[in-house]
Amino acid sequence: MTKFILVVLIFVSSFQAFCQDGYPKPTSNDGLLFYIQHNRGKNAFIYSINYSNNHKIDTDEPVKVTRQLFDKNGEIKPLTAIQKNFAYGIDIDKINANHYELAIVSLPDQKLYLTIPSKGKAYVETTVNGVKIKVNRLFIRIKDGTSGFSTKLDYILFYGTHKNKEVILKLEI
Repeated sequence: MTKFILVVLIFVSSFQAFCQDGYPKPTSNDGLLFYIQHNRGKNAFIYSINYSNNHKIDTDEPVKVTRQLFDKNGEIKPLTAIQKNFAYGIDIDKINANHYELAIVSLPDQKLYLTIPSKGKAYVETTVNGVKIKVNRLFIRIKDGTSGFSTKLDYILFYGTHKNKEVILKLEI
């Protein structure tokens, strides 16, 4: 049954995924965990491992969030205060030395879990519609006619892998 649901979700979501054709990918892959883009611009909000000066992971603040401005020659900048506090910032709770619970401030109920293995690349997982995935990127479809603090979403597409297969899962908002 889970396999059937997964196939249906992929099929239903895949036709809407084409709204992202031509979107650039972040150019920095140093510690990239996942990134977010939306239908009102091609800039990316990048979630990466936060390394300290000696290239060790900062265990107090293991995730760094930046934005890449593709409409300004691909510059990478910190989030604005409004973006950090109301939209793309991240809350982090340490579970243990190698595991953290994360939540994007504008989506607090969608828990993300950061795993930092002793060997290999760190990754983020979440569960969408009962399916656990490793997250690669998100695409947010913002409802037409909304903006600012009253911005409303139509849906979020989660791109990732489930049992080593590429999946797209749609979260209705």
